[in-house]
Formats: sequence, C-alpha cells, structure tokens
Amino acid sequence: MSDVLATIKADHDNVKSLFGKYKAASGSEKVTLATTLIAEIKAHSAAEDASIYADYSKFGLNAASNKQEHAEINKLVADAASAASNDAVVTKAVTTFIAHSDEEESQQWPVIKTKLSASESSTLATQFVSAKKSAA
Repeated sequence: MSDVLATIKADHDNVKSLFGKYKAASGSEKVTLATTLIAEIKAHSAAEDASIYADYSKFGLNAASNKQEHAEINKLVADAASAASNDAVVTKAVTTFIAHSDEEESQQWPVIKTKLSASESSTLATQFVSAKKSAA
C-alpha cells in the first residue's frame, strides 16, 4: 500500500536534488536540467491539484492558498520555460516551489497524518501518480 505523503515527499526531494545538480551545472547541461525541473514542477502541481488538494477540506484544511501558490508557481514556471537559460528566472521558480513544499511538509502534513487512513492514503497516492503521468 502506498503512502500519499511519502509519494509526494519523494517528488519534493526529487526537485530539490535536481536543483542541486542544476546549481552545480553549466552550459547545455544547466539548460537541460532547467527544462527537466520545469516539467517536474508543472506535473507535480497538477498532480497535487488533482489528488490530495481535492480532499483538503476533509482534513480541516483549505486548499485555496495552496492552489493560489500553485498558480504563482505555474506562472514562474511558464516564465522559466521561455527563459530556461536565465538562471535568475529558473532559480526563482524552483525556490518558490521549494518554499511551498517545505510549508506543506511542516505545517499541513502533521494535520493530514492524524486524519488520513492507510486506505485513503493509498488511493490518493495512486491518484497523484496517475495525475502526474497524465500531466507530464
């Protein structure tokens, strides 16, 4: 049985790892990593919107601020997509995503963990993975 929060955390960690590689890279490798980061963030945001955010009210949480942050991140990602060689633009998009993911993990997930059954978590994990594949 999958755990939705572990699945999403692995995705957050993947973006952080890619960003570390991006910061250390140069030239065409950096642009390739920027393109990968942009695609990963877009797919991640769409997958969260289609899975766990749909159930936020069940946890006593409001997904509106998360969705608003995703809209901001998506705009930054769109800017980065058209300027993948612009380090400042890409870095702003990724660091905004990382701040958002850190907030989810530290402030929202402790609440979710107390209210989410193993079965619900597994269902949401499947929805997240499926939505991410569809968005990619």
